[in-house]
Amino acid sequence: MPWCSRQLPRSVYSGYDLIIMAPGDVNIEAVPPPHKAGRVEDPRIYLAAERTFLAWVRTSLALMGFGFLIARFGLLIRETEAVVQMPEHSHRPTISPWLGFTMICFGVVVCLVSALRYRAYIQALQAGMANPSVSTRTPLAMAAILVLVGLVMAAQILTL
Repeated sequence: MPWCSRQLPRSVYSGYDLIIMAPGDVNIEAVPPPHKAGRVEDPRIYLAAERTFLAWVRTSLALMGFGFLIARFGLLIRETEAVVQMPEHSHRPTISPWLGFTMICFGVVVCLVSALRYRAYIQALQAGMANPSVSTRTPLAMAAILVLVGLVMAAQILTL
C-alpha cells in the first residue's frame, strides 16, 4: 500500500483541547460547545484586550517622554546661547516648553482614555457581547493631534 493512501488520524479542535482521533471515531467531547448567553469565557479575548490596553499605555508613555524631550530642547538652546554668548536680540524658541507641556498632557489623556475604553470593553464582554463595537474616533483624533504637533515642530525648526 503506498504511503499516500493510508489514512492518518485527524485532529479535531474543541474549545481549548486538541483531540487526536482515528478515522471513523466519534467523540462527543470534540464538538464545540454552543455559544452561551452571558459572559464571554474565552481567555484569549480578555488577553487580547489587555495587550491592546498595554499598547495604548506604552503609546501614552512615549508621548509623555517625547513631550519632556521637546520641552528640554528649548532649555538646551537657551543654555547653549548663554555659553556661546549670542546677542540678546537673537531668536529664542518660546514654543518648545508649551509644545512639550501639551504633548505631556496629551499622553496623560491618551492613558486615561485607554483605561476607560479597556474597562468598557471588558464590561461588555462580561455582559455577554461576543464582539463589542469599538469606536475609531480615538485613534483618528490621536493621529490628527500628532499631525498638528508635527507641523508646529517643523515650523519651529524652520524659524531657528
